[in-house]
Amino acid sequence: MSLPFAAYYDAGYKIALFIHVLAVVLAFGPTFGYGIVFGVIPQYPRAAPAVLTGIQRVDRILVNPGAVIVLLAGIFLMATSSSVWDGSDAFIIVGFIAIIALLGLQHAYFQPQVRKLKELAERDLEGGESLSPEFEALGKQVGNVGMLAGLIVVVTIFFMTYKPFM
Repeated sequence: MSLPFAAYYDAGYKIALFIHVLAVVLAFGPTFGYGIVFGVIPQYPRAAPAVLTGIQRVDRILVNPGAVIVLLAGIFLMATSSSVWDGSDAFIIVGFIAIIALLGLQHAYFQPQVRKLKELAERDLEGGESLSPEFEALGKQVGNVGMLAGLIVVVTIFFMTYKPFM
């Protein structure tokens, strides 16, 4: 028994939606824990380089590809939506602004700053057992920008699920 074309279309849309949501969870879920990790680093300064290396790997394996998949799946969902998108759906506009902002923050701010933090930690630990005030100040700044990125994710999830202004 073959399914009508509409059923194939609906199944494809649902699979794309699943991929989109899964990519959001995989890309941005781990980043909510970074603040906790940064809060623990001063208690275990010798672990700082390894922890920062772990963050870099999570970014490379989950955050960066996941964010690209979020964007591509969002474009696919918009393009294949059963209703014609006329630009009035605020949740789509918010989603695009958010993913562009998050990709920009990731590549222009977080990656370079985490790399700098790792270099500072390695430098500091060559000369002693503690991290410098420079490391601590930058770590705090990265944490604050991380809270902003987290807020962007939370607000976007609200718009994508609640869909106000529709």
